[in-house]
Amino acid sequence: YNARKDGVFRDDEFLRQANMVLEERLALFDEAVDDYDDGLLFFYFSSSDLQSHIFWWTSHDKHPVRSDGEAKKYFEHVRRLYHRLDAVVGDLYERYGPKATIIVMSDHGFANFAMQFNLNSWLRALGYLGPPECTSIMNDVDWSQTVAYGLGLNGLYLNLKGREREGIVEPGDEQEALLTELATRLEAVTDSNGLRVIRNVYRADQVYSGNATALAPDLIVGYCRGYRASWATSQGDLTDDVLLPNDSAWSADHCADALEVPGLLVSNRPLRGKDPKLIDVAPSILGVFGLSVPSSMTGKDVFKG
Repeated sequence: YNARKDGVFRDDEFLRQANMVLEERLALFDEAVDDYDDGLLFFYFSSSDLQSHIFWWTSHDKHPVRSDGEAKKYFEHVRRLYHRLDAVVGDLYERYGPKATIIVMSDHGFANFAMQFNLNSWLRALGYLGPPECTSIMNDVDWSQTVAYGLGLNGLYLNLKGREREGIVEPGDEQEALLTELATRLEAVTDSNGLRVIRNVYRADQVYSGNATALAPDLIVGYCRGYRASWATSQGDLTDDVLLPNDSAWSADHCADALEVPGLLVSNRPLRGKDPKLIDVAPSILGVFGLSVPSSMTGKDVFKG
């Protein structure tokens, strides 16, 4: 999909390449299943992600780069792909359902990506990041004028004294007040039509647990459907405008609030636990084989509840 995003492939060329990948994966899957006798078989189909980034579309939203007719035409390829993969699951169930545990999972869903939000440009506009003419946090930012910065697709960090090399935000009360202020203001951001851009802003400890939590962003920005961090934001660059149309062929994404783009977990065994998560998969597989779950794992066995 990067070749399509960067204009190396046209839509039809990308589709031919994507279908080639699908056929290769299906052949490998058939061979793996034919050879399966016992134990764990894991297989990943990338095609649903590859094609959805380029062709996903929901009709109630205007497509960022295609006419409605073109968007509908190409989304049919995604629909047919899902039907085909559904048949693969059905065939697997017919062959092994009575004697094996089958888990089908995805770590995310999809949504249109029509507008891109530049987090650092927003911080600059409100005086949290300087100087006013800053174009990149990698090149010309003034850390003595910067209390917060964005990096990656969903992360916001404070310029914290004692952690960042040139930190200026005092840990403790100042840190807490600034986190609350930033989260409140971000959740109030709207576009030119008055629609919310950001659904939720999470503290790191609301999302993560364990020894590495301190390495996580201070705030995780959960975008509404149709919005995502801008291409420039992910690299620390700033643009003149905070909100920009996404004119890329990469017109759908899943880097929004997880509540907006949930994944799935289905099995031929009853799921006893509520609200299954990605971290539950490994403990559940260990449970199938009667193995104990290490205390370092934070997930639960979804077959036991």
